[in-house]
Amino acid sequence: MENKKVVTFGEILLRLSPPSHLRLSQATSFDLYYGCAEANVAASLSKFGLPIKFITAVPANELGESSIKMLRSFGIETIALEQGKRLGIYYFEQGASERPGKVVYDREDSSFSTLRKGMIDWKSVFQDAFWFHWSGITPSLSYDLAELCEEALEVASQMGLTISTDLNFRPTLWKYGKEANEVMPNLVKYTNILLGGTDESEKVLRIKVDENDSKEEIYQKWMKAFPNLKKIVSTRRIKANASSNGLSAVFWDGEKIYKSQKYYVSHIIDRIGAGDAFMAGIIYGLISWPDDSQMALEFAVAATCLKHSISGDVNLSSVNEIKSLMSGFGGGRVSR
Repeated sequence: MENKKVVTFGEILLRLSPPSHLRLSQATSFDLYYGCAEANVAASLSKFGLPIKFITAVPANELGESSIKMLRSFGIETIALEQGKRLGIYYFEQGASERPGKVVYDREDSSFSTLRKGMIDWKSVFQDAFWFHWSGITPSLSYDLAELCEEALEVASQMGLTISTDLNFRPTLWKYGKEANEVMPNLVKYTNILLGGTDESEKVLRIKVDENDSKEEIYQKWMKAFPNLKKIVSTRRIKANASSNGLSAVFWDGEKIYKSQKYYVSHIIDRIGAGDAFMAGIIYGLISWPDDSQMALEFAVAATCLKHSISGDVNLSSVNEIKSLMSGFGGGRVSR
């Protein structure tokens, strides 16, 4: 697998956030970031030292150019089709204490939404790759993008790539007449490693669960429905509000469930991208320690913990910083 790449595919978005925890209705200026679930994963993995390729579409204007420049600044090989007229935008209002954060999307008719099946040569994209990561956000945007995602998954599967998926269920994005559980099962069937919560079982995977089912029983149902599934991970927020969270996660390998240590984040700077930091941590962990599921899980949880302290969508933590937290060297010490 030396020099083989991890490929991710999704929409790069412009994020606009009011400064100083202001509400959107109060904003007179915005902090600007670029990101999206799959790009955030790509950036983390590239920072961890893995060769990465990201596939997207952007407009042929200054915003498209700026977004690609940001991606490439992380060392990501970026393949961006230039088409359409606008970059998708989302506005994020930072929450505080018991006031939750809020996202407002403005991504209809974006360049990425103009992509169609047959526009991307997936065999060429995957020629130097061994891993493909996608999330449920892409097929939520349109039926055309769901078909394109399926096309990518078919080729990745035929070429023997490991396929990872973050369910990333966003109810407000499914607007084109299909429910998530009508589309996602046909895509998840290709997946080997899945990130998702048990509360998404019926909503996304169309698998009914009983309220008395344990996590192991639910995961067993998922693996029975999707035979290509080998590993399942779920994160958990404990006593959570917009300013502080407890964090932990579990990992199921089909036989044994692993539980992570718990972290308490007492002052959240920015929680956007925390799930993507976890996903990148799991991918890196499984590649780096394929025979140590506990180590992979602990790395992922430490990564998402650190992301909460970083502004913007991308986790800027290094492997050494994450390992240091795993070893107990956190808590406000100054690194000298």
